[in-house]
Amino acid sequence: MEQNGNRTEFLENVRRALGRTAPAAEVEVPDATALSDDRDVVDRRVEAIAQDIDSRADELIDELVVSAEAAGWIVRRAGSSDAAAYIRQVAETLESTSVLRSDHAVLDEIGLEAALKGTAIGLQRIAHDESGPSRDVQRAKFREDMIVADIGVTGVSHAIAETGSVSIAAGKGVSRLISLLPPVHIAVVRRDQIVPSLDELFSLRRSEFMENGSLDYANIISGPSRSADIEQTLIKGMHGPREVHMVILE
Repeated sequence: MEQNGNRTEFLENVRRALGRTAPAAEVEVPDATALSDDRDVVDRRVEAIAQDIDSRADELIDELVVSAEAAGWIVRRAGSSDAAAYIRQVAETLESTSVLRSDHAVLDEIGLEAALKGTAIGLQRIAHDESGPSRDVQRAKFREDMIVADIGVTGVSHAIAETGSVSIAAGKGVSRLISLLPPVHIAVVRRDQIVPSLDELFSLRRSEFMENGSLDYANIISGPSRSADIEQTLIKGMHGPREVHMVILE
């Protein structure tokens, strides 16, 4: 109550200083769960988000498709059995010979290796081998491979329906460079990973932080890389992939 009183008094002082006679209209306070230190508040918010996602899954997919296409993604809705076939089709159309994949489990679930087996498309999983050379040596080799790869395929941590974006959090077997260095990026999204907006994403990230005590960095990707010079000439692929595909599993 004291905090609300101080806020009201402060706003009243500002109103008088501006010479306004009518009180300011009440402003809707946005959700600030992502900044909360109260675990109960965060947990309740996360539970509400999960229920909302489950009840509106089809609606969120439709919204994501529209916003992602507007952002420059090539969007494909597919069942698990069709997703890998689509990735193969993209690789063959682009005459790709080198495809890198992250260690996201969803790529195993759709059978990506089996779909590319017997083709001229080389598939490499970017995952550290604990029995191999040092992590620094492996990391340097992975970086070299990413620079020359034709396509990078990843799962995602979340997709944001409102903005047509995907978020990829770093972790074991998940390097942001897989989605940045190859000229083509294909992101595979599960329906339960789609959140309405960035508000929900940041609340979920806050929950992860409170659970683990720390967070790995995360990229938010909103379409192909685009840069414009002083003459407003738009160039795709200057600082990242020039072509991006979003495969949404239904």
